Amino acid sequence: MKNISAVIKQQLNYQIKAKYFWFFLVVIILLCSIASVLQVTSYKESVVTLTRDLEEIQKNDSSLNLEYFLNQDANITYNADGGLQVDNYIKYDFSKMVSHYNALQPLNTFNQFFTSIAFVFFQLMIGIYGIFLAYTNIKYSTDKFVIMQYGKASYFLGQLLAGMLTIVVILMQIIIFAPIIQWIVNFFVTANNPYLSYLSSSQVLFMDKLPMELLTMFAIGSIYVIGMYCFTTLVKNQTVPLLVIFIYVLILPKLGTYDFKNVILYSIQKVFNTSAASLDMIPARAINMSIVLIIGALFLGILLVGTFWLDRERGFYSRFFKEK
Repeated sequence: MKNISAVIKQQLNYQIKAKYFWFFLVVIILLCSIASVLQVTSYKESVVTLTRDLEEIQKNDSSLNLEYFLNQDANITYNADGGLQVDNYIKYDFSKMVSHYNALQPLNTFNQFFTSIAFVFFQLMIGIYGIFLAYTNIKYSTDKFVIMQYGKASYFLGQLLAGMLTIVVILMQIIIFAPIIQWIVNFFVTANNPYLSYLSSSQVLFMDKLPMELLTMFAIGSIYVIGMYCFTTLVKNQTVPLLVIFIYVLILPKLGTYDFKNVILYSIQKVFNTSAASLDMIPARAINMSIVLIIGALFLGILLVGTFWLDRERGFYSRFFKEK
């Protein structure tokens, strides 16, 4: 345990000197800024859509106003191709506008951040970090000195635990800076809304979801770090893992019900409020989470043990371990 702690401390100290945490912060600020601007833009578009649809109806009957449609029921039916039909689309437009209005609340930013632009880029960023975490020591041959000093098991586990602690730091950076950036964007990018009198005086908050949201994002980040760390350790090359993660995250569609991307999408739509997010337009296939947890635990266990054993047997230090 002492050796594992020493490896973690050494790795985190390296990341601080290499300015990894500052790099993550810059990327997070950039992504939060883009997400906040897009959220305000979506809010404005929802107001424009409601106004346009209402004006089209009033051309035929000027007595019909927004209040009339809000007092009527709205029934939504889904087509076989995934499309939807709404018999009271004015009320539907209004509900979408309310969702976007609530999403502008700075304390809801974390919820919106991970259900919009960060859905893809968070996975990509954490995956690339897992690759660099493994390859940096391989590239500069510093791993052999650490292994000789602390042992292979302590080195292997310490590296992964240090990666998970980094994920915690990244999530804390998002929690701190995302609401601040949303408040700044709201202040400078105002949106005119003629329907404010129909809205609640206070915006709805989703803070009760925050603990589970954090746990979900930590789990997703940890799986990417472990997966890409092990893959890079096995191939001892960073180009192949980088190509794999870019193709998987950015190019390939969902490969099936139990594909990790579908699992993530399904989990996020269950945990987060996605009514004002881009994920609301991406359907996820229903899955049995108990089966997912069992398969996931077995896969990670086999991956960790397999990577440790294969890397231990074929390494330049294998004779050193066998002699000991």
